Amino acid sequence: MIRAVIFDVDGTLVTFTFDIVGTRSALIGELLSRGYSTTNLTTTTLTQVILDSAKEQIDSGQVKDDYQTLRSRVYSMLDRFELDSAREAKPIHGTLKTLKTLRLSSIRLGALTNSGRAGATKVLKKGGLMNVFELILTRDDVPAMKPKPDGILRALDLLNLSKDELLCVGDSVIDIQAADAAGVRVASVATGNYSRERLQAEGADLIMSSISELPALLRTLS
Repeated sequence: MIRAVIFDVDGTLVTFTFDIVGTRSALIGELLSRGYSTTNLTTTTLTQVILDSAKEQIDSGQVKDDYQTLRSRVYSMLDRFELDSAREAKPIHGTLKTLKTLRLSSIRLGALTNSGRAGATKVLKKGGLMNVFELILTRDDVPAMKPKPDGILRALDLLNLSKDELLCVGDSVIDIQAADAAGVRVASVATGNYSRERLQAEGADLIMSSISELPALLRTLS
């Protein structure tokens, strides 16, 4: 039985226009300035993969740098981009009503985002969503971002749940990959970043056109 749902935030609960190309260009530029090889990195490379590449170069001795210091610098850069974008964020239609409906049915609610605490707090407060969740985890709270499973595993531990009691909800491929790596079920909402066909091909257990479909879907899950 599903006892809790963990939601992605950007693109799942709120509309969020984020300068992905500009952000990743800045991150790659930061690595270059520190002496890292960025040959295999592009503006389509996931942020966690960019960090993983840097860590591999440190661990192998190719670059002399402190990974935690680098990660803090990268996170600060991301914070600036996210806080700027947060001004335009808006809740997706039906989000708050759906979350309240789930709470009334005794479903525990959490949020897991690759955004930092500062940006996530601003977005959730602006949308009136901050107080809906029992648990909010950002990249500042976990060892690694999605598509790695660290955040989901952390949520399971904090909520004291088994894997079959948790459902993850997100709009992207990395949400599916993180859930799969953690061994939990995932429902994808096709809000526009990925087609239903792509989400299905990536292995989503359930696919919704709107988050408002979730309460009814949960009643079909054992």
